Amino acid sequence: MFSKLQRTILFVAILLGTTSAFAAPRTVFVQLFEWPWREVARECELYLGPSGFSAVQVSPPHEHVSANGAWWERYQVVSYKMESRGGSEAEFADMVRRCNKAGVDVYADAVLNHMSGFPSGVGFAGSTFTHNNYPGVYSPNDFHYCGRNGNNNIVNYRDLYELQNCQLVGLADLATESAYVQQKMADYLNHLLDLGVSGFRLDAAKHMPSKDLAQITKRMKRSAYVFQEIIHESYGPVTYDEYFPAGDVTAYEYPFILGGSIKYGHLGNLLYIAKNLPSSDHSVVFVTNHDLERTGDGNILRYNGSDNSIYRLAQIFMLAYPYGYPQVYSGYDFNSYDQGPPLGSDMRTLGILAQNNSCVAPWTCEHRLPEVAAMVNFRNQTDKAFYVSNWNTDNTNFVSFSRGGLGFVALNFSGNSMNLTLQTGLPAGAYCNLTGPSYSRQSRKCSDMKYNVNSDGTINVNLPPYSSLVLLNRDQNKRTK
Repeated sequence: MFSKLQRTILFVAILLGTTSAFAAPRTVFVQLFEWPWREVARECELYLGPSGFSAVQVSPPHEHVSANGAWWERYQVVSYKMESRGGSEAEFADMVRRCNKAGVDVYADAVLNHMSGFPSGVGFAGSTFTHNNYPGVYSPNDFHYCGRNGNNNIVNYRDLYELQNCQLVGLADLATESAYVQQKMADYLNHLLDLGVSGFRLDAAKHMPSKDLAQITKRMKRSAYVFQEIIHESYGPVTYDEYFPAGDVTAYEYPFILGGSIKYGHLGNLLYIAKNLPSSDHSVVFVTNHDLERTGDGNILRYNGSDNSIYRLAQIFMLAYPYGYPQVYSGYDFNSYDQGPPLGSDMRTLGILAQNNSCVAPWTCEHRLPEVAAMVNFRNQTDKAFYVSNWNTDNTNFVSFSRGGLGFVALNFSGNSMNLTLQTGLPAGAYCNLTGPSYSRQSRKCSDMKYNVNSDGTINVNLPPYSSLVLLNRDQNKRTK
């Protein structure tokens, strides 16, 4: 079942002559956190485009504060000049052009709620500012002064007025109800659209009234994919659906349910993971992101640590399970909450890919794990069966399910091998494990078709510890070659 976004991507591709009406849609995007523009461009050409990704989300491209190189400096706006430690405007435009040519859209992380949290300073591009005065952009009249808590900061996150009129951790809070402010923001978004950007992640969206965001997005000169960061709490005071007029939302409880269910042996919960979340066609889902991997929350899975094995399986589950628009995350290893990416003496982000196109530390490049490209292909190919069938689990160690008659997934989350007989829903015959060592993501072909589905659709299989079995209907697999 195509979502509105997937239908749009497919329709535009057909119009441009880059695919046929029978090609699979592109249904997964990736966040390349803090990657510089020149490296994003290369990755679109070398990996993202050939692997079937729909889009890449890049870090905020605007001018930001430049102090100690912390990751959060990118989210402290100084001006809407396109100069950041990720690169120049010319490099950004070149990246967008090259990614689009490779069939990959670009989503820009857009920070609209606030400016900086510093009392004064000089931005990355040389713009001077004070906390509530950004010459040529905003004056003191363009900000909120909520008059609470002695410093205008949010203290009570359950109070709607404080949430949307006070400062988030000291960041100068823009008066988004102002027509002038709305137009300045729209001008920035429109400039990005002129450079070929196809969508936006709206940072800290719940700190802005939904009606303000709807007015800002209405001022965009053309349609674009928009999704909003809603760090949702069951107690409110905002709801997901009130933000739908401006775009989709982050289903923020998803990674907590996913990680907690896997870590603490409640795998049966995964069948109902979307039960209290926004509708699938309005939701962006992820295993983790740049904020969550730094929280230390016990339910959140983090790559490059003790969670490695189950993180990889969780990502397979997310890409196989029919809910939302999946975002694969890729960042860098860090030892402290504030730690930013590797920077040169000019404070620009250093390179990621070596001469042989391999990833260099501390960049983790988890989006390049061999199973990821295979699962992107699996999700693209099974989109027409956007539902679960043949669900099976012991609640603690394994899960298996089918995507109608198009695909099948089995996951062993335990440290023990498991001998199982499972219903796949697939036609009888020999199959390849898309997440096994004999499957080539480059050619999308298999050198060992050793998994045999019986005439009744069942399979007898041994699942090694922390392993997966992913089968794609052979007729679907032919479409990828």
